[in-house]
Amino acid sequence: MIGAGPIGLEAALRSAASGFETVIHERGTVGANVRRWGHVELFSPFVMNSSQAGRKIVGAGRPADDALLSGDEFASGYIEPLARAIGGEVTIHEHSQVVAISRESTWKHHLVGRRSEVTDRFVLLVEGSEGESVDTADVVLDCSGTWGNHNPIGAGGIWCPGERRVMTTGDYEIPNTEGDGAGWYTRRHMLVVGSGHSAATVVVALSGVSETRVTWITRGQKETPLELVGDDPLPARAALVTAANQLAADESSPVDWLPGALVLAIDGGPGHFSVAVDDPGRGRQVIAADGVLGLTGCRPDRSLYGELQVHECYATGGPIRLAAQLLGEA
Repeated sequence: MIGAGPIGLEAALRSAASGFETVIHERGTVGANVRRWGHVELFSPFVMNSSQAGRKIVGAGRPADDALLSGDEFASGYIEPLARAIGGEVTIHEHSQVVAISRESTWKHHLVGRRSEVTDRFVLLVEGSEGESVDTADVVLDCSGTWGNHNPIGAGGIWCPGERRVMTTGDYEIPNTEGDGAGWYTRRHMLVVGSGHSAATVVVALSGVSETRVTWITRGQKETPLELVGDDPLPARAALVTAANQLAADESSPVDWLPGALVLAIDGGPGHFSVAVDDPGRGRQVIAADGVLGLTGCRPDRSLYGELQVHECYATGGPIRLAAQLLGEA
């Protein structure tokens, strides 16, 4: 398994229970990515973010099934206890990053269209605290997720000029507006780019900070920033969407919503960003902001398996059969 987050641990639990010798390589520490957004509360209950087998092995000290946990609560209440519980059956290597995956003696261009004839094991280049090494496996599950591989904020889904130079990793994450350093957001003008629930979370949080204004750029020209799911089974999600949409619609709110605007370029730095945008309603303009937050989603690190024959959907990047099924159901 690659990644000791919730998915990697759940997969390892199932693998070990099926009788496989199971190893996890984790580039950081168990649940580290979840800790990066530890202050954020999930809008789905614990029972939807854990397996029956996982809840059973963690035992009575686990969170309540209907609990809406923060990232930190999820990590300390389930992810880390789960890792400890399976530690006797699963080997977990922390600070062990898988750099690349291939086959022991089969190159990418070998046996094209004849995958059933590929019999050699997978080989993994691993970088750890003591240098590089090689591991082998009969089966590899990439459970590394997408966190850390943030989508750019530029038009067309690529970096806009200046973005790679002035934006930091933290500028693509949900800030803690109530914890340490929260005072920095007071009396600021923040530019938020993104059309999903993470962006909505940030906009709603910033709207509650004293004397702070928010300019919110979303993709496409719609009547509301986010679509409200009819009879949403997740009340917390419905509340978030409703609050964000109301802020965008209320001319007296601290949120200025720019639907369909494109980010063309960015310059400056914290406290003095200059962002060139093309707004369908107002034309091209330069927005001065104290901070810029790109909540435009993440994508997997596909370079890991670049030397393997993986049939992917050209539009979504997902495995072709799964992508075709999901797109067919959409």
